[in-house]
Amino acid sequence: MIPILRHRSELTGSEVWEGDARQVAAQLEDDVASLAIFDGPYAMNKAEWDRLRVADLAEWYRPFLEDADRLLGASASLYFWNTAEGWAAVHPLLLSMGWTFRTLIVWSKVGANPARLTASKSTKWPTTSEFCGFYGRGSPFHQNPKGADNVWRFDPSNGMRSWERLWSGNMISRPGKVGGYYENPEPLHPCQKPILFSERMIRASSRPGDTVWAPFGGTIREAVAAEQIARSNPEEARRVITAELNQDGPDYLGPSIRQLRGLGTRRVDPRQGQLFGST
Repeated sequence: MIPILRHRSELTGSEVWEGDARQVAAQLEDDVASLAIFDGPYAMNKAEWDRLRVADLAEWYRPFLEDADRLLGASASLYFWNTAEGWAAVHPLLLSMGWTFRTLIVWSKVGANPARLTASKSTKWPTTSEFCGFYGRGSPFHQNPKGADNVWRFDPSNGMRSWERLWSGNMISRPGKVGGYYENPEPLHPCQKPILFSERMIRASSRPGDTVWAPFGGTIREAVAAEQIARSNPEEARRVITAELNQDGPDYLGPSIRQLRGLGTRRVDPRQGQLFGST
């Protein structure tokens, strides 16, 4: 399948591609981005694209991480989402590729309906948290020698930067609404995350004007977050390049692109909310 450019944001220049992320990456120049956000297969068998063994995750991700290694500059940041077991399986590979581990972020799905969470095949306990490894290399502008979970916060109104503790042990420790504006009455994705997460990552680990690479687009939360940031303050705008195969059955991209264009209705399907602990 030849990747198709489905949408380019008029405000930020962000690009949404339908197709394989590796083919999209091959079209991009070296050092084009300063931040990558990985949220791909978890090896939990929740969809066709997720039918992997945890033991095989590192080798499966290797070519995508090699693409990111080329696309990201010498000073860059990378976030890697997975289960605790999946993150642990890929962590040694990230270290071997020159990434420095900064901190482990935990999404604690407090208040989620356990019956709607995926149970582990080995324990039969519901999955009530997800994990995200935060990595850096070089001297990213947000790096704080006093602590890896402190980051720069840039205030464009006065041009000042100050330290702000955006990351701690838990990424979110309370129920949070899933950021969706969908007309589709069905949940769109088995692992759709709140837009808040992408917004915090983008703000914390990139400068205004930087490019973010998100190879596993899903419902393109990163592009939506970047557009929301830019619409609230154009001086804070970042560009996101993301790719999604869109071959699961549901059309992930159509409703999400309508949201990018501001045509969607502000409504979250209640079942999607229950799935991720929404209030």
